[in-house]
Amino acid sequence: MTAQLYVSQLSGEAAGEALSALCVLGKTKAGREEINALLGDRLSLWAAARSEKPKVRKNAYRLMGALEDGRDLPVLRASLQKEDTLFAIPSLLLALGKLGDEGTLRAYGPPASLSPETDGLVAQIVLARDKALQGFETYGTETITRLPAPRKVLCYAPEGFLDMLMEELQTLGFDPAAENGAAAVVTDRIDLVYQADCMAEALLPVARDVPLDADGIAQRVGMLPGDRYRIELRGYTWDRRKLIAALARALPGQNNPSAYDTELRVDCHMDRADLYLKLWNVADSRYPWRQRTVSASIHPATAACLVRYAKKFETRERPRVLDPFCGCGSLLFAREKLGPCRVLMGVDKSGTAVESARVNARAGKSKAAFVTKDILRFEGREGFDLILSNLPFGNRVGSHEDNTRLYDRFVRRLPDLLSPGGTAVLYTMEYKLLKACLDRARGLTLRAQKRTEAGGLLPWIFVVDRDGARC
Repeated sequence: MTAQLYVSQLSGEAAGEALSALCVLGKTKAGREEINALLGDRLSLWAAARSEKPKVRKNAYRLMGALEDGRDLPVLRASLQKEDTLFAIPSLLLALGKLGDEGTLRAYGPPASLSPETDGLVAQIVLARDKALQGFETYGTETITRLPAPRKVLCYAPEGFLDMLMEELQTLGFDPAAENGAAAVVTDRIDLVYQADCMAEALLPVARDVPLDADGIAQRVGMLPGDRYRIELRGYTWDRRKLIAALARALPGQNNPSAYDTELRVDCHMDRADLYLKLWNVADSRYPWRQRTVSASIHPATAACLVRYAKKFETRERPRVLDPFCGCGSLLFAREKLGPCRVLMGVDKSGTAVESARVNARAGKSKAAFVTKDILRFEGREGFDLILSNLPFGNRVGSHEDNTRLYDRFVRRLPDLLSPGGTAVLYTMEYKLLKACLDRARGLTLRAQKRTEAGGLLPWIFVVDRDGARC
């Protein structure tokens, strides 16, 4: 459905559902602009905020917060004086915060709980008011390079690439050990850990398999680095807000999801949990080129892992490198950082993607060049020694039907794009389709395959050689 249809339903029986859908559309700048234009004098939205139905009022407050239009402030202020449905008040307070009404928020006193049944609702109101007020606070943070003392740090690679991260950590002077899917190092030099391009995140383990009790967790955690933190619950299936509120009361410092130095990660399994700290005030300058992304961009840590894996198959010291579906250029920048190349060429038929890649190249002082061209029509002056590509997956970009035609034609072009003995390293979710195309291809030899993981998907890497003498 379109925003226009949802706006037309604001005065009908489906107003609550229509408002909820508009809140989703209002998460983007374009969506907010469209909704604000359709609302016109906003009388239908203001009428929804005065509806007899609490759900409609709650969603009207949510939408006002999403739209951030100052014309809604008088309605929100008046609603705060009259709103008596507890579950609707948090959305109202958050909307006032979005519209910058600090005075009204500071003057507001949360209601008292009258029964055990309302304890949780009142706690949510208090949290919402505190969260709304956090937007008015200024908070300076100082980046750190060292921990107070050496301790274990768990370094996680994109799944399927732990060996690449272990190898890189060794080059940085560490002696990593595989531990529960991570590379464990003992160090106080957290700044050196954050030089590993193949690392997706680093966690400081606190305790494993502890009872899921707020006071007990706070006791195990002790003093947190910095005064402000956020709590990240994973695998928790009950009342998340209630547990977060209980943890915030038990922990020292302030739970501030808007500005924090530390994340307390609570990985839950039934009534037990594993505890970790993630530091957010560590200087991380690994990807200076990452200024713009495009749809389905590869994660920079995955790009670093992929090019490190690909380098094992290179035969020339300074290869000519091509990315035929370059997007914003991540793979080329990662390869350039790993070592010198004679040529770095990115090709994409999307002008938006190529412009993003050029912006990134300037930010990262890269020598890579980018061309807006369909790779099926691209003609290079000479063959490339290495082709690196994050092929279209067919879910967020394109479709399986599109890929069926594209992959077949692209694979047939590979021998022309590669130099004799050159190698292509291809990363895709469409592994069955690519394998079938490679099986039919002439002049190519499948040299290796590797399965990985990315955001719940299971992409494969195919290493393909062009037949011919290697130099």
